[in-house]
Amino acid sequence: MPKHNVFVDLPRRELGKIDVIFEIFQDEGKFGEIRISKGGLDYYPTNAKKPIKINWTKFDEMVKNL
Repeated sequence: MPKHNVFVDLPRRELGKIDVIFEIFQDEGKFGEIRISKGGLDYYPTNAKKPIKINWTKFDEMVKNL
C-alpha cells in the first residue's frame, strides 16, 4: 500500500479570498492538491492545470452517498 503524506498551509484568519491548501504526496511524488474556500473545494490531480470543482452542497451529497 502506498504511503501518503498530507501538508497544509493554513491562513490565520477566516476563509475568504485566501484558500486553505492541502498538498498530498504518495510515496516520493506529489499526488494532488486540495484547495478549500468558502465556496467549496477544488481538487487538482497531479500536473493538472484545471481543478475539479465541488461546491459545499455537492460535497455534502457525495459524502452522504458513500
